[in-house]
Amino acid sequence: MARPERLAELSSLSLEQAVDNVLDLAPNGASQPPATCIDPHPADGWAQYATGYYWWVDSMVTRPRPLQEKMTLFWHGHFTSSWLDGIPFDLMMRQNQLYRSLAFGNLRELTQRMAIEPAMLFYLSNASNARGAPNENFARELMELFTLGVGNYTEADVAASARAWTGHGCSTDGRSHVFRSSWHDSGSKTFFGTTRNWNGPEIIDEIFDNASTRPIVARYIARKLWEFFAYLGPSDALVQALADAFLAANFDVRSLLRAIFLRPEFYSETARRGLVRSPAEWVVAVLYHSGLHAGDLWLASRAETTGQVLFSPPNVAGWKGNSAWAAASALSGRAEIAKTVVWWSLRAGGRFNELASMSIDAAIDRVAGFFDVELSAQTHAALAAHQQAERAAADDPSWGPTNLLLLTMLSPEFNLA
Repeated sequence: MARPERLAELSSLSLEQAVDNVLDLAPNGASQPPATCIDPHPADGWAQYATGYYWWVDSMVTRPRPLQEKMTLFWHGHFTSSWLDGIPFDLMMRQNQLYRSLAFGNLRELTQRMAIEPAMLFYLSNASNARGAPNENFARELMELFTLGVGNYTEADVAASARAWTGHGCSTDGRSHVFRSSWHDSGSKTFFGTTRNWNGPEIIDEIFDNASTRPIVARYIARKLWEFFAYLGPSDALVQALADAFLAANFDVRSLLRAIFLRPEFYSETARRGLVRSPAEWVVAVLYHSGLHAGDLWLASRAETTGQVLFSPPNVAGWKGNSAWAAASALSGRAEIAKTVVWWSLRAGGRFNELASMSIDAAIDRVAGFFDVELSAQTHAALAAHQQAERAAADDPSWGPTNLLLLTMLSPEFNLA
């Protein structure tokens, strides 16, 4: 979703200049969540969570360079942890801030730092990983979901990595990473064919440095980011070209994003209509166009009905995305939120009072323009037929505008990313 003023600003630039402008985060400045969100001893845990939830969603709407928030959302769904799994919310917010600060940074650094964040240490059980009974949760997901993908490591590699990560836990108060040498397995371990006394962070370095795995990481992340921004199933040649750029930049994420946004395929019709908006992206769009705030929609308690609860991905694999967002249950959740948007909008100084007196086509165009959505002829015809029936049958003339607003927010075009 591009703001009109941003489109005007970027339209006078070359493609490369425009991409560099979009990737320039300087206008965002520092991001600081409300103090209550980083309080380790909140008076009300739910209120702390709701405040953090609303702050993040509103940040997605208002930051000058919202791509930083979209990338924060990407890393949140990639390097997952969950408040609903018992992680204290101040730790979730701290992890969220890490993903924001390194959203465009170096992937190796981000991977090293997320590995020792208390939220991750608790979520994947590494906080209790000790010699004699190594826990393989983090060691497995580090390779299977975070860096390499299935089939690019062995069970022996998982076992060796788990032993290497023993001793990397949390301080007594649970708020910082500590390394306890007495918990660490200092014996020899064979990882990717090399036998030595591996330590946890060295495992990550080996994944990024090993001649066999280094290009796999690049392709894995390049494909995942392309499918997050453009469309599913990119060609192997496209993925390889992006991976080559990523490797040449030594895993600099900004360079990978630049390569993605400069590809001609990114501006194809397939990319324009290749993805369904995630519930978070859909909410951001309705908030932007309506002028409402996240708290007005009570999102902290209603997001579950849409299929996407921020700070609480469903599992370590994150959200499935795309077609999953088109499920009937997810759409019904959006409908309930859209009803609230309509309720507020119809009371906003008579913003849509004139709809009932306009021609049907003019009313549809007015609402489509308000939500900045280009309706297909098929959708326009369906809305027109529905409005005709509403106007002919409804005793209350307000139902026509109400349902036109609601159905436009639920239209296929408004749900495309």
